[in-house]
Amino acid sequence: MGIFSSFFGCNQKPKPIELIELTSNQEIEGWNDLIFSITEKEKLNNGFWSLTCKAKHENQIVGIKINIADAIPAGFLSNGPDNTSFASKSVEFESIGIESDNLIRVMSELYEQPIKTSFRNDKLTVTSFPLNDKKAVLKNGRFQFKLFFDDNDEQNLYSEIFLNPDLKNGTIELNEKDEDYRKNIILILAE
Repeated sequence: MGIFSSFFGCNQKPKPIELIELTSNQEIEGWNDLIFSITEKEKLNNGFWSLTCKAKHENQIVGIKINIADAIPAGFLSNGPDNTSFASKSVEFESIGIESDNLIRVMSELYEQPIKTSFRNDKLTVTSFPLNDKKAVLKNGRFQFKLFFDDNDEQNLYSEIFLNPDLKNGTIELNEKDEDYRKNIILILAE
C-alpha cells in the first residue's frame, strides 16, 4: 500500500502558502494599503466565503478572518451607480488570535494612531457597496467593495475602507479610503 500511495501522491502534504509582505502593495505614497495571502478559504452554508488572511511584516505574522457574502449584485450599471446595491451585513471581520493582535498593533503604527494591542473578540459585521459592473461571484477573480464601518454612526466611529478579494490569485487587499478614517478604523477593530 505504501508504494501505491507514494506513486500516486496520496501521502503528499499541501505546499505551504508563501505569505506576502503586508505593505508590499503601496501604490501611492502616504497611503497605507495592506495586502494578505489567503491561507485558507471555505464556502460556508450561509453563502459566505470564509477567508483566513495572513501576511508577514517585520519578522512577525499578522492576520485576520474575513467572511464575504458571495454573488453580491453589481454596483455599477450601464447608466451609473445602482444605489440599491448596498449590501447590509455582507462582510464580517473576526480575530484569528495572536496574528490579529499583531495586525492591530501594526495598523496602529502605520496609521500613526495610539497603539492598540488587542483585536476585538467579537465578530464585526459591516455593510458593503460593490464597485463592480458584474455580480461578484468571488471564485471567478478579483472584485472590489467599499466597506462602511458603523454606517449608522451609533458609536461615533463611522469610517470607510476598500476591500479587494482575489480568490483566483489568493490575495486580499484592505486599502485606505481616506486618512481621516484611520483613528475610527483602529478603534472599531480593536478591543
